Amino acid sequence: MKIVHVVPSFARGGGERLMIELANREAAAGHQVSVVSGFRLPEERSHQGLSDAVDLRFITQRPSGGIPVYASLVHWIWRNRRWLGEQDVVHCHLTFGAMFGTLLKPLLALSRRGGPAIVETYHAVGMPIPNWQRWLHARMAARRHGLSFMVADPYWEKFRDRRRGIASRVIPVGVTEPDLGAISPEERSEYLQHVGIPPQARFVVGTIGRISPDRQSHRYIAIFADIARALGPNVHFLMGGDGPDMARVREEITRQGLEGRVHLPGLVRDLAPPMAVMDLYVTSNVGPVPGVAGLQAIAAGLPAVALQLVDGYSPGEKDWLWSSASEAEVAARGVDLLRSPDQAHAMAAAQRAYVEAHHSPKAMAAAYEELYREAGARRRRGPLGRAHA
Repeated sequence: MKIVHVVPSFARGGGERLMIELANREAAAGHQVSVVSGFRLPEERSHQGLSDAVDLRFITQRPSGGIPVYASLVHWIWRNRRWLGEQDVVHCHLTFGAMFGTLLKPLLALSRRGGPAIVETYHAVGMPIPNWQRWLHARMAARRHGLSFMVADPYWEKFRDRRRGIASRVIPVGVTEPDLGAISPEERSEYLQHVGIPPQARFVVGTIGRISPDRQSHRYIAIFADIARALGPNVHFLMGGDGPDMARVREEITRQGLEGRVHLPGLVRDLAPPMAVMDLYVTSNVGPVPGVAGLQAIAAGLPAVALQLVDGYSPGEKDWLWSSASEAEVAARGVDLLRSPDQAHAMAAAQRAYVEAHHSPKAMAAAYEELYREAGARRRRGPLGRAHA
């Protein structure tokens, strides 16, 4: 198949990481894969690792996004309509990709080209976003041939029931395991020194991810503060990542009196070194599902607890990873695990087994290939099951 993935950029987020993993596996399986990115971030702020077998195209050469990049969409799609019309699948990611897919369909119709099946992965499922934004996302999603979600969600389950003409399914994200065993004791010591953690630190509690308001990153600091009060001065904290909420995180560190205890190395290009020095990983859950970096930490063998981002969420049978919306409860759970190594080891083994069984990249790629084929069949049948060219 000829497959095009559309993303705003290669920013170091979970959606972008998923796209790279999927594109690489599709190319390795013999598909002709391209990625269209809205703008070109500087290399030091971008995900790396896209296979050389994947064709990469940029809509603009701007180093940042915003309105000018969105404004370029119509012109770029029209100028590349012949190439786009020859594809089998255009797979849209994040809001920028959703807008691309929404514009692509009528523009190809104007050019009298049948065009590809338009598929979207909805990355914000379960996230605490404004109602108007979710409504807009649903309006755009209603025009897809195929739609995927990383987790079942009541709002989107109702959407799927009403839109049975769309090929849709829940496809858990697949993650690769950072190789912590490849990090030598000397390299671990060097990394601790690099980020400013003293060698006498007994525990390191960490998290990695984009630091932004929608992820409520500042709430981690309250968790760290409670752990610090319970375990004393020899526990340190590592918060990898960057983003628009960094100033608020720094303010919270100062307010909690954790200067010199919370270490902020910035963007993390290689997950293995920071994860290799951690004793406990704190992630965030949207319902029963953690972020991509959290899944990777668990796959690497770290015990993990989660801050629940969904207000009023009640854990159910699908909750394999412990979570709470209370920072104090997350901290208390973390303290118990740090004080009980055997319990932490057993929990980490159970969590890792779950990730290996349900979040393998191979299973994710196979599920998407099946979705692509079903979406292509839906496109050929038309909105009411009518066959057309």
